[in-house]
Amino acid sequence: MCGLFACFEPGRPFDPGLLDAVDRDLFHRGPDAGGRTSEPGLALVARRLAILDPTEGANLPLHDPARGLSLAYNGEIYNFRRLRAELEAKGHRFQTGGDSEVLLAGYAHWGEAVVDRLEGMYAFVIVDRPRGVALAARDPFAIKPLYMARRGALTAFSSTMRPLARVVPAGVDEQALGELLTFAWASGGLSNLKGIERVAGGTLVRVPLAGGEPTRRRFADVLDGIGPGRPMRQADAEASVRAALEDSVRDHLASDVGYALQLSGGVDSSLVAVLAVRAAGRAPASFGIAIPGYVHDEARWRVPVVAKLGLDHAELPVDGRMFADALPRAVAHMEGPLPHLACALLMLLCDRVRQRTKVVLTGEGADEMFGGYLRYGQWRKLLWQERIGKVLPERLTPRRLRFEGVRRLAGLDAAAYAGCYVDWLRMKQVFPGLVPADGARGAASRRFRDFRDRLLAVDRTAQLESLLVRQDKMAMAASVEARVPFLHLPLYRAINAVPRAIRIPGGRTKPLLKRIAEPDLPHDLLHRRKVGLRLPAPRWLEDPQGLGRYLDDLTAPDGRVAAYARPGAIGPMVEAFRRGERGPLGDILVRLVNVETWLRSLDALPAP
Repeated sequence: MCGLFACFEPGRPFDPGLLDAVDRDLFHRGPDAGGRTSEPGLALVARRLAILDPTEGANLPLHDPARGLSLAYNGEIYNFRRLRAELEAKGHRFQTGGDSEVLLAGYAHWGEAVVDRLEGMYAFVIVDRPRGVALAARDPFAIKPLYMARRGALTAFSSTMRPLARVVPAGVDEQALGELLTFAWASGGLSNLKGIERVAGGTLVRVPLAGGEPTRRRFADVLDGIGPGRPMRQADAEASVRAALEDSVRDHLASDVGYALQLSGGVDSSLVAVLAVRAAGRAPASFGIAIPGYVHDEARWRVPVVAKLGLDHAELPVDGRMFADALPRAVAHMEGPLPHLACALLMLLCDRVRQRTKVVLTGEGADEMFGGYLRYGQWRKLLWQERIGKVLPERLTPRRLRFEGVRRLAGLDAAAYAGCYVDWLRMKQVFPGLVPADGARGAASRRFRDFRDRLLAVDRTAQLESLLVRQDKMAMAASVEARVPFLHLPLYRAINAVPRAIRIPGGRTKPLLKRIAEPDLPHDLLHRRKVGLRLPAPRWLEDPQGLGRYLDDLTAPDGRVAAYARPGAIGPMVEAFRRGERGPLGDILVRLVNVETWLRSLDALPAP
């Protein structure tokens, strides 16, 4: 919806030139309107993408002068109408029709406890002058980004990292770089840059306006809901989850400027489309990405859904050269290497969406809620490999196909590494000084005993946030708000109540969701193997006019990623690929190109 920046330092007058620059940094997140508040000790900058009550009166920052409150806000509160009715019954009167004023009035009435009542995606900062405190919060699922930086007496928050680099020194975080090279996403509070942290979802930060250390309160932890569930029949499980999903989709349609659908061709986005059309009684526009001639192109799976629902559908055909052209822009908006290469294509798709509307509904989050990855079907095998790998050293592991997984997982947390899709043993040889710890992934896994719970914990801690941040930043690059109906607190509670034997029995992926979708989607679509937006990137790397143009960066005298590698390691890999070696080497080089492009983009990072 928007972009925000908030900066606090006792007594400091903030330079208007700094605030102008921050406004430009955030413009793409809110081109409809901008505003700021600046007084000694604090500054707020907000850009608005007007979706609910697009009138001028709802612009940000929002103020309540009588109570000494100001709000900078990004997101959507989907239960805002219910909260508004409750507040009106208690005597509050509203001047706008949107959710921002409800959030501010909710804080005025309930104080910090307002966060316990919110259902939606959000990051916000509230300045409470009478209490002498500023409060920053991020939604439980971490759908909306929020970064924080500290330097001396200064504390700052922002929707993106670039504005923070204007007030604190920022540079490559080598701990994050190790995770980026291995997992493609730095987990937990790692933002990719030293001096800047990513605020955890479900966290409220208090900043004393008179100075002093900020304090934190974790008001929601989505991992707390993971567990065995409670006894119930299959039919009851399906009915309760379907009802919660229908309610979520209906809530996510709230918009005064319309919406569109992002169709992948998979179960998740197709079911969202069905429920959205049913709830609204009309067929909106929809958009999909096609890769002509590619064996994993999913365009054909969208055809029956589009036909059944009568969607006004548009396909965006892409190829390797389009991807290569878009890569630097996508990396710049991601503020890091692309955690999933399809980021660049999602950005191009949202460019097309923006020609029709500002809002798009997606299917993100279903895999992490319902167990949609292959590892959930093979969880018993992974557990066996982990157990053998803990007692059998890698050097003693038989070099046979059956034991390949054991050798790769020797001594490692299988749940933490199950979502790693690169040859990390070879990556470790190339970057011996950047071998990552399992970090927040391992910490999440160690909170649980059951292996299925461990997989869910890791995916909901790291994998999910990588998808949500990419979806937010790639959509916002085109000034589009992406919504994720599978991530809604009432739905989350309904899913977690279902017994593991129904949710994640093994052998199959997403069995509960597929049973729910059976009346509405074709059998072949429901039960085909999950592909996702997979790209033929190693093949594209063979084209010197396409992605292959970036190979020269890896071996250039000013190569950035080579500075962290074992001397002389990267050049021979590039030459071997150009001679025709394929297999895991192509995936590794694509990862290195991705990281190299990000490291080079840091040349344009502002300095304080």
